Amino acid sequence: MSSLNADQQRRVAHQLRLLATMRAQHPGGVPPYFAHMRLETGPREVDVLLAASTHVGPSLSLIDWRTAPLAEVFFSYEEGEEYDIEVGERVVSGRLLEKNLLGFEAGALVWIDTGDEARLECTGTDWHRSEDAPRPHLALRPAEARGPFRSPLEVRLDPAQQRVVDLPRDRSVLLLGEAGFGKTTVALHRLVELQREAGPGFRGAVLVPTEGLSRLTRLMLERRGVEGIDVWTYTQWAASVARSVFKDLPRRESVDATSGVIRLKRHPALRGLLEEFIQRHPRPLRDEDRPTTSRARASRVDLEHLFGDRSWMERLLSATEGALPLSVAAEVTEHTRIQFLDPTEVEYAHVDRENLVTVDGQRIDAGTPMEDADSVDPEDYAVLFELERLRARADGVKPSFLAAYDCMVLDEAQEFAPLELALMRRGLRPGGTFIVAGDAAQQVDPTSFFDGWDAVLEELAVPRAERAVLEVSYRCPDDVTALARSLIDPERAAPHDPPSITHCRRNNLFHLAVWLTRESRTVLAEDPSASLTLICRSPEAARTFAHALRHGPPARLAFAGQFEFRPGLTVTCVQEIKGLEFDYVLIPDATAGTYPDTPESRRALYVAVTRATHRLGLGSAGAWSPLLTSSPR
Repeated sequence: MSSLNADQQRRVAHQLRLLATMRAQHPGGVPPYFAHMRLETGPREVDVLLAASTHVGPSLSLIDWRTAPLAEVFFSYEEGEEYDIEVGERVVSGRLLEKNLLGFEAGALVWIDTGDEARLECTGTDWHRSEDAPRPHLALRPAEARGPFRSPLEVRLDPAQQRVVDLPRDRSVLLLGEAGFGKTTVALHRLVELQREAGPGFRGAVLVPTEGLSRLTRLMLERRGVEGIDVWTYTQWAASVARSVFKDLPRRESVDATSGVIRLKRHPALRGLLEEFIQRHPRPLRDEDRPTTSRARASRVDLEHLFGDRSWMERLLSATEGALPLSVAAEVTEHTRIQFLDPTEVEYAHVDRENLVTVDGQRIDAGTPMEDADSVDPEDYAVLFELERLRARADGVKPSFLAAYDCMVLDEAQEFAPLELALMRRGLRPGGTFIVAGDAAQQVDPTSFFDGWDAVLEELAVPRAERAVLEVSYRCPDDVTALARSLIDPERAAPHDPPSITHCRRNNLFHLAVWLTRESRTVLAEDPSASLTLICRSPEAARTFAHALRHGPPARLAFAGQFEFRPGLTVTCVQEIKGLEFDYVLIPDATAGTYPDTPESRRALYVAVTRATHRLGLGSAGAWSPLLTSSPR
């Protein structure tokens, strides 16, 4: 250890003594631990080891870094600083004397990262300071290099984009291009131009698949002062038109439908089964327990007899040619059975209303198998309208008239199911036009079935729509765009030593959480107007990382589109971010297990990386995803 200074030699010797103590306390094997703190608490100095679980020993204890309040000291304080933290109802004070990150191999201590970020490594029995252990940091630019947020309607279009905007008014348009190439920008510019040319009476709408993109679109229009354009998620719009036609639909939408139920109701094979169903039941079915003469109630009863019938569902599953397991038939029928039951509030309507209120103020059925009683699935709206259309065709009459808009923008259209596209077609007035924008590489909804752009245009009845492919990126740095392209096309090389991309591989979640906490704190301190977003593969992973980063900057969990589009740290997942962008993006779970080499993973990681307008960070607790071929191993 002659190459180490006195403080470094002391640290190494102290850590080896602590490890010897742990071995004596745990002769059957030392529980894994990841870090050490030495704290001054009053007259005493104590050693604290941070681990994945708590183990109390006679002379040395481990604390669970995920739950122990004292772990905040490691994340939030530097060596020499005094701390005050809340532990239950009391405040614990002291001073952080020393903190070290620790690395083990086969139970042996092999490296120590000190408070000044020096790495001490062991080769054989010799300890030395490593000169080539990189410290991954998000490379920061001055805040002014980014510029403030601007609505796409404030952006000056390039000639190729302007040509699309200037097409004849009666021409429907299909806008294609990679993520960040300006599809939404051009679509909104054309919609606003059509509104300007048409004058009063023009009605336009934007339909998108997610609430987050709906919120962002409204914000973009408001920033430009554009009024008179409706912005909906598809589900919001479909619910609105369905309730205008089918008057007695339940007011509640289901919350417990499984992904199998949703996929089955969106599968293209359903259309053929509906035609068979109408042939067998040319007249709307009646519910004997709920007598009615209205077409609306009868149509909903059709759903009970269709999705609640095991034989119909098994036939539908066979038509999907193995796309869904046979077990989904039971899931659909049971889900349907519950949907047509009365909720507890109705069943016990004779009981004092105050006695039906839960302690937490929730509905009495919330969190129980009866939660979806008297509900409708969002997927049912398109099915109801298709049943109505088929019966109207058989009777030689016109179906319900839904046309309301002169122009409809369908953004991220690769996520819409065939029956949903057919329903949106009915929302357009005769002579109206569609502006369809999308990118097949961003199709990440596992319940959707995208069969190509020709099929989309056929469903919308505009097969000869003008096609425009945008070819210039306006969002991501060049090296991020190159990485994104390599994900979709493995033959394309990913960038080496990309200046806009930072990689950080760690062996465990704790060490990765330390890096993520430090980086997020540094980014927001140096660039306080920045938006920084952690994008995880799943909602469960997002919750895990939000908890792991609880000692860093305040983080907002964004699900169901609850984005605030303001500076700070947001944690979300891939399904939520379609069409959105952020200054800094951190992908903390870029592991082999999370992103294996599958088409679905390629598309999901492509969507995640292309949200970054400034800098991209990739993190991994374990082996890198095989999709990141240029990442350091």
